[in-house]
Formats: sequence, C-alpha cells, structure tokens
Amino acid sequence: MLSNLMPAILLSITACFMIFIFAPLEIYLGNQREFWYDSYTLFPFLIKDFLFFVAVSIVVHIIAYFLGEFLYTAALYCYFTCFIACYIQGNYLVNSLPPFDGTQIDWNLYRSENIKCIIIWLIIAIILLALVIIIKAKKFQKLVSFVSVFFFLMLGSTLTVVGINGGLLEQKQYSRFIKSNQFEMSKDTNFIILLLDAIDEESFWQVWEQHPEYEEAMADFTFYNNAMSGYAYTAHSLPLIVSGEWFENDEPYEDYYLRIYRDSSFFNRLEEHGYSLSIYDDSLQFKLGTMDDEFANMIYTKSTLSDEKLFNTRIIKMTGIKYAPYFLKPYCWFDPAKLNYQNMGATDEELFVWTNDAFYKDVQNNEITYVDGKRFKLIHLMGAHVPFYYDQYVNEVDDADYYTCIESSMTVTIAYLNKLREAGVYDNSIILVLSDHGYNTSDGAAKIAHIDEDQNGRQHPILFIKGLNESHEMNISGAPISYADLVEAYYKLMDGQLSDNCFDYREGDYRERRYLLYKYLDEDHMVEYMQTGYAGDEDTLIPTGRVFNAK
Repeated sequence: MLSNLMPAILLSITACFMIFIFAPLEIYLGNQREFWYDSYTLFPFLIKDFLFFVAVSIVVHIIAYFLGEFLYTAALYCYFTCFIACYIQGNYLVNSLPPFDGTQIDWNLYRSENIKCIIIWLIIAIILLALVIIIKAKKFQKLVSFVSVFFFLMLGSTLTVVGINGGLLEQKQYSRFIKSNQFEMSKDTNFIILLLDAIDEESFWQVWEQHPEYEEAMADFTFYNNAMSGYAYTAHSLPLIVSGEWFENDEPYEDYYLRIYRDSSFFNRLEEHGYSLSIYDDSLQFKLGTMDDEFANMIYTKSTLSDEKLFNTRIIKMTGIKYAPYFLKPYCWFDPAKLNYQNMGATDEELFVWTNDAFYKDVQNNEITYVDGKRFKLIHLMGAHVPFYYDQYVNEVDDADYYTCIESSMTVTIAYLNKLREAGVYDNSIILVLSDHGYNTSDGAAKIAHIDEDQNGRQHPILFIKGLNESHEMNISGAPISYADLVEAYYKLMDGQLSDNCFDYREGDYRERRYLLYKYLDEDHMVEYMQTGYAGDEDTLIPTGRVFNAK
C-alpha cells in the first residue's frame, strides 16, 4: 500500500513545497525592499501551511485509493495536471500580470490572457491524459514519482542558491517614523513640506475651478503651475526634492537613498541653523544603526503582527497572483499597502500612516504644542495615489476616483493650514505644498488605473510656496521651475526671501528642464528627456539620446 501511495506522497510534498514554501519565498526575495517583514516572520506560516496541505493531499489520495485504482489514478492525474500547469503559469506566464501596486484592476482587459490560460491548461490536461492512456496507470504513477522528485530537487536547490545570495536569512530590524511631535511647533521658525502624492497639475486645476474657496484658503502662497518633476515615481522624486541630487544608476539605489537622507546638504543646512528634523512617511525605513539621531521622530521597531490569520491569508493570495490560473487571480488581488498596516511598533508610540484619513483625524483630534528651537517637518501623504479611496470629505467610498482624491487632499491641506493659523504658527512658517510627480488620467485611469499606464504624463506636479511672514492674495506664476531648483529655493526662503522671489527664473523665461524617465518596476533603465516647453506638454518633451542603465 505504501509503495502504491508513494507517487501521491511525493507529488503532495513537491506541489505543496512549490506553492506554500518556494513561491512565497521567491516573491519575498524578489521584492525584499517592498516588504517590512523578514523571512523569520514568514517561516512559521509557510511551514504550518505546507504541513497542513501535504496532510490533506495525502488523505484525499488515500481515500481515493481505497475507493478503487481507477479513482486513485484519476485523482493523481488531476493533481499532477494542476501541479504542472501551476508551475508553467507561475514561471512562464507572468509578464502580462497587472501592476501589484494597489491599482484597481479592470479584469475585463484580461480576457485574452484568461483565454490563453485556459488553452494552455487544456493542452497540458490533454497531453497528460493521452500519456495515461498510452503508458497505462502503473507506469504513469512511476512517472509522477520521478517527476515529483526531480521538481523537488530543482526547486529546493534553486531556493537554496537564491536564498543564500539574496539574504534570505537576514533579519530585518529597522528604524521607522512615528507620529511623535507631529503637532509640535516652534514660535521661532518652522519649515514644513506637505507632500501630496501623485497630484497632476492639469487635473488639479480642473478640480480647482470647481472650488472657488480654495483660492482664499491658499492666500499668501505662490502657485507655480509650470513646475517640472525630475522623475515619474516617488522612489526617485522624493530624494531629489530633499537634496537636488540626481540618481543616474551609477551606484546601488540603496547607497544613494541612504546617503541622501543621512548626508543631504539641505538637511545639514537645517541642522546648522538650529532646526530639529522630523519626517512623517510610512514607506521610508532604514537598517538599524544607519540613521541614529538623524530625525527626532525615528525609533527602532522590530515588527510584530496585528492579525496573524489575515497576514497568512494575504501571503497565500500573493502566491495565487503568480501561480493561480487567470480566472482565480481576481480573488487573489488585494492592496499590498494593507500588509503595511499589520505592522506594529515595538513601543507604545504609533507608527505614522500616510493615508489622507489618518492624518485628517490627527489634525482634528490633536492640538498644537509650542517648543523652543526651530522645527522642520516633511509630511508625505497619500494624496491622489492609487487606489482611489476618498471623497471630498475624506470619507472612504466605493465610487471614489482620482478627482475626488484630489479634493480630499485639499480638504486635509486646508484643515492643516487653518490649524497652523489658529495656533499662531502660520506666519513664522515656511510652507511648501507640493506633489512628487503628476499622473496620467488618459484611457479612463481617473477611475481605474489603466493596465498600459506607464511613465508618460507624470512630469507635471503641483507646487505651492509660502515664505516667512508672507501675506497677500494667492499668486500664480508660470516660471519654468525644475524640482532640481528646490534646494536652492529652500535656502533663499530660510534667508527671508518671499515665495515669488525664491527661484532664479521668471515667467516667460526659456529654459530646458531635465527629466529621467523609466517605466514602473524597470528603474534600471532610465532615459533622459529635456522639456523645452510647458511642463505638461508631451510634444515638447524631447529625448536627448542619453540612457542610464544599472551596472
């Protein structure tokens, strides 16, 4: 009996190893920077799932065995077919997957992929069925045993090699940003950067025209409506905003990223002028010991789980995103950012969360406190980033879109500015309200981010600036500004310059502004463009022929 069941036992071990151990660890190793957790958090769940499903698989085959050899062979055939098809699905049919970045997916766009998947699964099933008929049940069972052992050894050796080279056993211990001192303000001088993610200037202006109250709320600011970001995505835009230093793939991104936040000349200038620095961002994290005492609201946190069952479910779903047939993938999709919200700090202090509603509640429920010395705060909020959650009043609704998220961002911004005004710390504050990059609303992406959305149309962010003790009706300037100019503008603002005089360029000036384009998840290949006209004009965004590829 054991001999007859050996094909089922070997296949169960191999199939469950692939789905519940190899696949989750493969996904983890390929995206370590995106996940707050480490392999030590994963291992208990993977081992438990593996053992449970191996046991279930073997029991099902034992039952089939006792019901007759035909049923046992049929069960083995079905299981083997699914195993082979899942392996092909997860390793060779992954190039057309939708972006796993929180974007709402219109699965109707994937009908051709679904059909392709069904055809491939049917071909595999027919080939294996023909094999069973030709070589008979006993030889088929032996074949299953040999193939299972081969795949187990192949997957196991691959995981071992990739794991050793990829830092599988490295423990993640990070410094993270907490809410502490969020509303602690100086009566001397404050420097505040409120970054609203992914708000495109032209879309923003469409919303602006529907809300005349915005102009009064943004009095004292200069709105630069011809600003040009340096990159299409946050990972490179934000370091440029705080340093003015371009990244050209000439060094590991992790080295650049660490150097910017530890040694930025702007941060050094702030500290020389007596500012205490705080950053509020829930995606930035630094390895323990690399950023000691750099920011006032940074703590060491060894992450724990707030909901183990939910975490386990999402890990299995992530495997399904790669390995499941296409008709099951919609049931596996979820917003990966929600994995972050299961991350609990090691102290009683709450980790900062970037969502509009979380910050809006904090604005409503916390009072400004006054401290000695100067304060710098960079607050990075979700803004109008996908997925679209919010209505104008910062409520989570099912029918939210890009424009209602812009409205929610303005609701939060105005509430925050009013809080500063009421507390008497608005006039003595340098304030920038800006986005890190724009957004392309073509092809219905204002409702659901389109599958073919890439880097195009994301170079035109919003930029509002208010200097110290600045008081006037809101100004609008069409000066050709580049985000590479921002650091020099910060210095002028710190020296007392007003918002309309902090750049060297004026409206009507001609200049060429640099922009490095890369596609989402393909940042190792950057293409240089020069904007020769208005920031939002795609026709005047000209490639220079220079490319920057990772070495």
